[in-house]
Amino acid sequence: MFLSFLAITLMYSTIATAMFDPEASELMQQFVDILPQAMVNMMGFTNFGTELTGYLATYLYGFIFFIFPMIFIVMLGNKLMAKRVDDSSMAYLLTTPNSRVKVASTQVLSIMLNLFCLILINVVVIIIISEIAFKGHLMIGKFIGLNFVLFGVLTSVSSLVFLISTLVSDYGKAVGISSGLMGYLFIMNMIKNLNEDLNFLRFSTFLSLVDIDKIMDFATYTLLAGSLSLVVGIVIYVLSIIIFNKKSLTI
Repeated sequence: MFLSFLAITLMYSTIATAMFDPEASELMQQFVDILPQAMVNMMGFTNFGTELTGYLATYLYGFIFFIFPMIFIVMLGNKLMAKRVDDSSMAYLLTTPNSRVKVASTQVLSIMLNLFCLILINVVVIIIISEIAFKGHLMIGKFIGLNFVLFGVLTSVSSLVFLISTLVSDYGKAVGISSGLMGYLFIMNMIKNLNEDLNFLRFSTFLSLVDIDKIMDFATYTLLAGSLSLVVGIVIYVLSIIIFNKKSLTI
């Protein structure tokens, strides 16, 4: 599963980076300007820019690096917990000399490592391609900061999925609820961009923390947003482990 989603995201990453051209970006922006403003705002394609960092941030981090990792999170998070309880394979894990806390912590570590590697490999590939084809054009520090915030936000999102998977032992229901939650977070993030009057909706979704303009302009925001979302994610993960440790399992 990891390799499949890695291949999908790398395809977009490599194509987007290799196709960068300031003149082409201007043409793309002209094309976007023709589209209805509401649609442009919802997709996050408000400004492609003529420099590589802004171009990649707009092209990849407004839609692609949200939707595919979130699908991956739903599939992985529920597979590691709810599915194991539902098909009774958790019973075999718990008969080994390992506590519930250790089993649940291992599943959490697996999710976070998968997310970290998914983002890290894409970042490394983008930087390598950029340095080969457009040496000096990518602002590496800000680009890494953008991905730090993304990792923090996805950690928070994945912790919610894991919490649902812990609370709901039925695999089908857990997938349905967590998919609905992901859809809600994603749609709210799109709707808030429609106009300034709906900007208050940014408080209803973690995804709004990946604010490209603020990340590009303020290092302090990058540090705070990334750290805060990581802490929230870890706290929810710890809560999930505590719940699983005390939960009555019918396996």
